[in-house]
Amino acid sequence: GGVGKTTLIQHIYNNQQVQNHFPVRIWICVSFNFNLGKVLEQIKRYTTSVEGENECVRPEELVEHRLKHQRFLLVLDDIWQFTDVDDWKKLLLILNKSQEKGSVILVTTRQKEIADRVKETEEPKELDGLERGEFRKLFLVYVFDAEQYPRDKLHLLDTGDEIMGKLKGSPLAASTVG
Repeated sequence: GGVGKTTLIQHIYNNQQVQNHFPVRIWICVSFNFNLGKVLEQIKRYTTSVEGENECVRPEELVEHRLKHQRFLLVLDDIWQFTDVDDWKKLLLILNKSQEKGSVILVTTRQKEIADRVKETEEPKELDGLERGEFRKLFLVYVFDAEQYPRDKLHLLDTGDEIMGKLKGSPLAASTVG
């Protein structure tokens, strides 16, 4: 937690080229339990009605119908666990019926088991803490609102370096402690 998974995905999601490429962008904060019914309800909320959807009885059919001719970006942020291990496979079956090529699903999680379960074509990318120099700059901004120690605070340099070592490059930790 706190290495910047959500921040990185937000940056991608809000990028103008990404917005131009994906007519439908869906962001779902999953948190504790990945539940197919709740995910489908969120997708329904993010997508607009299309002709012929009144014939769809189940949420799965409606989502499939709405996304059938749409290129979409689906972000499932912060999955902690699956309530039903088959829910992921069921979701993919629904989404893979889209006839539009180039749709993307991005998932963030702290759990390696979740990352291994959801990988389709790409290997999971593990984020580590920031490198020491970059972390130091960030930490100093939070502590002193500057990238350098004020001259009258140089005596705090050793203490700051000691604290930074314990934070292991976590941007969230830098913000909190700073």
